[in-house]
Amino acid sequence: MDHHANSQQLLVEHQTLAHVTNALRATIGWEYQDTDLTRKLQSLRFVGESFKRHLKHLMELEEADGYMAVVLESRPELQEEVEALRREHSQFRTALRAILGRLRRVESTDRAGFESVSSDLIALLDRLDEHGKKEIELLQAALLTDEGGEG
Repeated sequence: MDHHANSQQLLVEHQTLAHVTNALRATIGWEYQDTDLTRKLQSLRFVGESFKRHLKHLMELEEADGYMAVVLESRPELQEEVEALRREHSQFRTALRAILGRLRRVESTDRAGFESVSSDLIALLDRLDEHGKKEIELLQAALLTDEGGEG
């Protein structure tokens, strides 16, 4: 397995996802005064679907050839932590599908419904940020821990 090439791809995918996440946050934060939310809904649905595709792709890479494989290869005793992060991936996929499904059903005049879905989407983005921190901590634990030996 070419860890360097996989690491480079994961870095690019993380950067791309960060851009799409910023676009989601910007679209949600867009001050839209019209009572008809058609344009804002269209934009959020479009960016939301892009986010879903990028997140799915990134998580598949992480699970198949990414940090999870590297961690398990170097520190098999961290299997439980890797599996916990893998379960979170599944939870994120499920939650995002539900949120985007709700977003598709929001009517252009339903500001309260829009605000509710937007709030849930922001909460999901915040949980994803926390998940990313846990991934970094796991990688650091796996790759930067001194195993002893030569002094």
